[in-house]
Amino acid sequence: MCLFGLGVIVGTFHVGQPLRALNMLLRVGHSPMSNEIVLSAAFAALGGLGALGLLLNRATPLCNALVWLAAIVGVVFLYAVPQIYQLPTVATWRSSYTTAMMILTPLIGGGALAALFGVRRLGLLVSVLAILVSFCLRPGYMATLMSADSALTAAQHSWFTAQAILLAAGVVGVVVCARLKSSAAVLAMTAVVVIAAELAGRIAFYNLWTLPM
Repeated sequence: MCLFGLGVIVGTFHVGQPLRALNMLLRVGHSPMSNEIVLSAAFAALGGLGALGLLLNRATPLCNALVWLAAIVGVVFLYAVPQIYQLPTVATWRSSYTTAMMILTPLIGGGALAALFGVRRLGLLVSVLAILVSFCLRPGYMATLMSADSALTAAQHSWFTAQAILLAAGVVGVVVCARLKSSAAVLAMTAVVVIAAELAGRIAFYNLWTLPM
């Protein structure tokens, strides 16, 4: 939840005039940005209360209900975020691949972090499966981007290549972690590598707008 809170703070920089941020709540149900804000607030509240209850060892029915409700809201939130980028004016963003790749990002990075913080087997499984799915989708994604704007897509070749290499290294790291069950250092490095891979992919994605970052 601390990482999520940090992400929300960073996300406020998307807003041109932060003092008018509340105006974005007026279009809930119609505006993807408004939906994202409401869902992020709901997830933070439910997840924070649930995590606090678990931290205090109060696994009451109410606490468990909050945790499950937070998980449901979190899934809806993950789907809502990429809808913001389905802009008619940005052909390289407006595709189902944008939604798929953005949903895979928290599975790849989140799975690795979950493994690092204790949910080792399930976290590694989720992360590696998400990486493999991303590799399967990559050819179609690249073809879609090239058909939308070949020059702009070609300019991101180094970022996409770096992402692919780092994700492949992440898979190798997962295999090593599976064999060396006590290797915390390898597990931490694997998490860093796959998160760096997704950051590279996200930089390439934002560079597909109009002006490179």
